[in-house]
Amino acid sequence: MNDDELKQLWQQQPLRNPILSPAQLISAMQKQTTLFRRVLDARDIRELVACAFVIVVFGFFYFTVYNTPVSRFGDLIVIAGSIFIAFKLVYTRRTNPPAIPGATIVESLRAELNSVRSQSRLLGSVLWWYILPGFIGVTVATWGLRTDLFSKILATLFFIAVDAFIYWLNQRAVSKQLLPLEAQLESLIHSAETGEPLDETQVANLRPIVLSMAAAEGVKPAEFKVAFWQLAIYGVPAFVGIWFFLMIGLTMGSGGGKTKEPAPEMFAQSVRAEETNRYSIVARKVIDLLNAKDYASVQRLFNPEMANALPPQKASEFFNGLAAKFGNIEKFDGPIGRSGVWIVFRLHCQHGELTMSLALDADDKIAGIIFRPAPGTSVNSKPFVLRLFSWQHLVWIAPFFLCGLLFCWLLQRGTERAVGISTLGVHLYKGLNLILWDEIKEVRPLRILNVRSLWLIRESGEKMIMPWTSLERHSDLKTAVESSAPAIHPIRNYLSLLKRS
Repeated sequence: MNDDELKQLWQQQPLRNPILSPAQLISAMQKQTTLFRRVLDARDIRELVACAFVIVVFGFFYFTVYNTPVSRFGDLIVIAGSIFIAFKLVYTRRTNPPAIPGATIVESLRAELNSVRSQSRLLGSVLWWYILPGFIGVTVATWGLRTDLFSKILATLFFIAVDAFIYWLNQRAVSKQLLPLEAQLESLIHSAETGEPLDETQVANLRPIVLSMAAAEGVKPAEFKVAFWQLAIYGVPAFVGIWFFLMIGLTMGSGGGKTKEPAPEMFAQSVRAEETNRYSIVARKVIDLLNAKDYASVQRLFNPEMANALPPQKASEFFNGLAAKFGNIEKFDGPIGRSGVWIVFRLHCQHGELTMSLALDADDKIAGIIFRPAPGTSVNSKPFVLRLFSWQHLVWIAPFFLCGLLFCWLLQRGTERAVGISTLGVHLYKGLNLILWDEIKEVRPLRILNVRSLWLIRESGEKMIMPWTSLERHSDLKTAVESSAPAIHPIRNYLSLLKRS
C-alpha cells in the first residue's frame, strides 16, 4: 500500500464527514461560544492585573525617577490610559452579556454574535484606545528626561516596535479567531430564522464545529498546556528587568536638594561687603550644626515661614539623607555669588561638592535654604555600580520577582489546553480552532530563543502557530502525535525536538 492509498483510507474514516442534525450543530456552537467567553474572562483578568501593575509602577515613577514636569505629565498620561483600558474592557463585557436563562435558541445565538462582533470592533480599534495612550505617555516621559538625544530616539524606536507587534497580534486574532466564529454564528442564525438549508459556504464555515462535535462524542483529544517554566523563563526576567531600569533611573536621578523656593541657576551678581559677614556667620553656624547632626538647632535658625515650609521631622529626614549621601562638610568657599535674594556658598564634602544658597530676613533668620550638587562635580564618590545595587534597591527585587511569577501563573491559567491532539487533527486555542491532519500541507519550525514552535501551513498558504517545545508533558505529547497523526504526516519529522522524560 503506497502513501496515496494510506491517505485515501484515512480520509474515508466515519469521523471525516459526520451527519449531525441542526440541533446538534446549535449545541456544538453553544459549547464553542461558552468556551470563547471563558477565554475572554482569562484575558480580561490578565489585562486588569497588568493595568493595576502599570498604575502602581508609574505612580512610583512620578514621585521618584521622573522629576521634571514634562516627564511627570507623561506618567499621568500612562496612568490615565491604564484606567481607560480597564474601563473599556469591563464596559465592553458588561454591555454584551450572555442571553438570559430561558431565552430562545435564536436569542442565545444572537447574544453571542453581538459579543463576538463587539470583541472584533474592540481589537480592530486597539490602536487608539490601547496602544496610543501608553505610547504617548511613555514617549512624553522619556523626552522629558534630562538625558542625551540618542537615548531618547532609541527608546522611542523600541516603543514603536513593541506597539507594532502588539497591533499585529490583535489584528491576527481578529482575522484568525473572531471573524471565522462570527461567520459561523451568522450562518446558524440565518438558517434558524429562515428555515433555509445551509449553502456550501455556510457548511464550510460550520465544518470545524461539526468535526469538533464528532470529536467530542467519538474521540476526545489529548490536551496539553504551556509549561509554567517556559513562561517563567521569560516573564520573570522581564519583571526583574523593569526593576533594573527603575533602579538605574533612581540612581542616576538621585541628588541633594530641599528648598522653600526655586534654586538659582546662575550666580552673576556680586555680593556687597556688608552682606558677606552676616551671611558667612549664618553659613558657618549651619555647617557646624549639620556636621554635629544637631538638626533641631538648625531648625531654630529658620524664620517662622521657613519653619512651616520645612517642619522638624522633614528637616531631620532631609539632612540625614544629605549626610548619608555627601558625608561631613570639610570646608566651604564664599560667598561665590548671588542670584536675586540668594547668596551662594560652595561646600566641599567627603563625597562630593554642594552649593548652599541662603536667603536671610532682616533679623538674620533663614528665610530659604537650598542644597544642590555643585556644577561639574560627582553627586557621590561611591561607584555607580555599588549605588545601583545598594541594599535599599536590592530589597525591591523580591516583590518584582513575585509579581513576575504571579503574572506567569495567570498566563498559564489562560493557556490551559493550548493544544489538543486527536485523530481528526490539531485543536488550538482551547478547541476554538481545529486544523485537520490532511489540511496541513507543510510543517516548518519557528525558533524564538530556546523555544521552538511549529508553523502549520494549509493548502491555501494560511499559517497557524502551534506551540511545540513549550508544551508540558513531552513524552505524552509525543505519544499522542504518534498514535493520532497519519503515518506519513510531516509533523512526525519534528518529534525529535521534544525532550525525553
